[in-house]
Amino acid sequence: MSRNIITITKWVPLENEENKILFQECNETKMLAINLLNLLGQFFNEFRFRNGWKSYHTTSENELILEKLEIISEMAESLRQNLYRVFDKLNISRPIITKIKVKLWKDILWKTKLKISYFLQQLIHEIAFLFVHYGEKMLVLTFKISDVYNHYLHMDFKYKLKFGATICSNTCPYLMYPLRKISITKLLQILAQNRAELCCHKLIDCLLDTYKSYEIYEDDASSDNSSLEIYRAITKHMSPPVTEFQDFTTKAEESVTEIDNFANMEELVKYEEQNVLDLLETAIRIAPTMLGDDSVKKSKASGELKISVKAKTKVLDYYQQILWGEVGNFLEHIILWWGALPLAERPPHSSQHLREWITQFLPTIEIPNFILSALINLADSLGMYITSTSWDQHFRLALVASKAPLNIETGRTFNDLLQNLVLLSNQCETTSDWILGAPLDELPLVEQIPILHRLDHSIHTTRLWAINETKRFANNWDVEKFFTITHCDIVNCLAQLNHLKMNDHSADIEKGGFSAHVNVCVNMRAKLRSEVSINHEKLKMAQQQCIDTLASVCRMISLANLQMIFPENNYYKKHNYEKPAKASGYVAKYLDEILTPVLAATQDYNIANMILKIMCECWLDHIYINKVRFSHYGAYQLLTDFASIGTWLVNCPIVTPHMRKEMLRNEVLRRCEGVGKLLLRCPGEQLRMNEKIRPGETESPKSDNTELMPPEMYVPNQEQWLELRAHKRKTLFKCTLCCANVNY
Repeated sequence: MSRNIITITKWVPLENEENKILFQECNETKMLAINLLNLLGQFFNEFRFRNGWKSYHTTSENELILEKLEIISEMAESLRQNLYRVFDKLNISRPIITKIKVKLWKDILWKTKLKISYFLQQLIHEIAFLFVHYGEKMLVLTFKISDVYNHYLHMDFKYKLKFGATICSNTCPYLMYPLRKISITKLLQILAQNRAELCCHKLIDCLLDTYKSYEIYEDDASSDNSSLEIYRAITKHMSPPVTEFQDFTTKAEESVTEIDNFANMEELVKYEEQNVLDLLETAIRIAPTMLGDDSVKKSKASGELKISVKAKTKVLDYYQQILWGEVGNFLEHIILWWGALPLAERPPHSSQHLREWITQFLPTIEIPNFILSALINLADSLGMYITSTSWDQHFRLALVASKAPLNIETGRTFNDLLQNLVLLSNQCETTSDWILGAPLDELPLVEQIPILHRLDHSIHTTRLWAINETKRFANNWDVEKFFTITHCDIVNCLAQLNHLKMNDHSADIEKGGFSAHVNVCVNMRAKLRSEVSINHEKLKMAQQQCIDTLASVCRMISLANLQMIFPENNYYKKHNYEKPAKASGYVAKYLDEILTPVLAATQDYNIANMILKIMCECWLDHIYINKVRFSHYGAYQLLTDFASIGTWLVNCPIVTPHMRKEMLRNEVLRRCEGVGKLLLRCPGEQLRMNEKIRPGETESPKSDNTELMPPEMYVPNQEQWLELRAHKRKTLFKCTLCCANVNY
């Protein structure tokens, strides 16, 4: 038995006293770490149960929180010292068997330290900004805990404890975000992120004060309710939504209550700068290494550490940039969505009034650049919101109205839609420094691109609606509503698009030199600009396209009416030795049914002449297609019917003198007259090329000369009309020579 013990001790040496003490210290350090983890867990549970610092605390509760943080700080510092001492001993070269146990303890302590590090990091994020409310003691504790946390991370590099993957145990998920040291920059970021919301409300209070003074000096009695909308938009958010703040405040904030407002923006900036100065002053005393060697200098007179002026200025500028950048992100949400009555619940024009007011007053006041950028960001964000909501509202109204049958209000909704988009797009063509011709890299391209995309789609939809709706009205021969679209709605929409300002930056695009983001936006804007221009031209042609549709429908309706009201074929075969005294009854009915609605709906003589021409051509086509035969008397009757058109135009009360003059000059009247006279011609009779106007005759052609081309010359294919003359009536006796050429 003793021999076996001797053999084992030869290969596996017995554990000496030094190793026992070392591993006992490791175990004590582990227990201390576990106690610290439990304490941190209890603190977080209680802290979250009370909703963090936002809930109401009594003075005793405040002191209790500070006491717990002091205990955590002391335990973390004690653990830091133990870890340094233990890792120093564990790194000493030892036998192989002992090395395995040392490696095991290193792994255990590293995992425990890693858990504590993540807890401490979270704790720092929760309390780093609370010194504004709890005072200097909280700031001192923050720096102490941050310093201990940084030492924990430093151990990984000093003792080579860092592994490839940061995994605490098999039951824990991967820790995706690696730990980073807490620096002054990080603390400033935490402070800015947590102060941003409160600064938003204070900035809105400043805007309200500015607006009050602005309203006094810039009041316009003829203005609309824009001022009221702006006032409501701002005053709804004078204080944070539902959060109650603590009664405990530092001396610097005792004079500022929840109701009191900052007098102006400079005071707001100074207050935030003082918070940073307090943080720097404490950092020099507690953790000067966090500031860096270049930023801290020792005073020659007193020997105290002081931060350099250059470093202080740099830190202040950095904090203001971070803070007001966060404020710019928060402002939109606070004004639009947070609070009891958010602006998003109101119509989009309320946001538009607020945006326009901000854009107007920004160039007139002097404010720091970082606050200016926050307000510009607010205006841009409101612009994006307005683009989306206003277009949704207008397009929805237009789309719903277009689905209603024979709704004449649809054109107004499309006009309002385009007017709103043109206004928004034009606002993107100007900046605070440029009214016209602003460089591309200074324009709000990101905001303009969705506007142009919606404008392109809206113009296309307007054109399709106009074409389809006019086709429906034309088929019903509801020409009043037809011309409302072509002569009012389309014209109004084109008038809105004529106000569109889109500068051509082709030369700047060819030169290049833009960043990748700006280059993408510039090319996208150029493409959308081209598409908007193309659809604009198509909308201009839509009016003529609608008129062409009306012309084709007019021909169909004219032929249909003639089919119903035109007399029977033997009507024009009658014989009578006297000329007809009046026109046929169907002529006035034909004109009243088709031409009268057109004359009542439009004053455009070109369209009226087109309709008159189509009606007369259909009249002639109906006669020829149905092979209506004409006696000598019937030809006179047809000529009288054609002549009654001019009489009808002269007697029509709704025709203006200018339109009447232009319509009486329509060549189709001469053609109809020519057809009637052709039917009266004798076979072989030659036409004179010139006719003189006889006294009392109505001048129908366009020429003002006294010599006119005969109406027969306006008729193409004269031979085909001669075929429609009825055959002569046969008699039982031979006619004498004197009456041989008389036609009956």
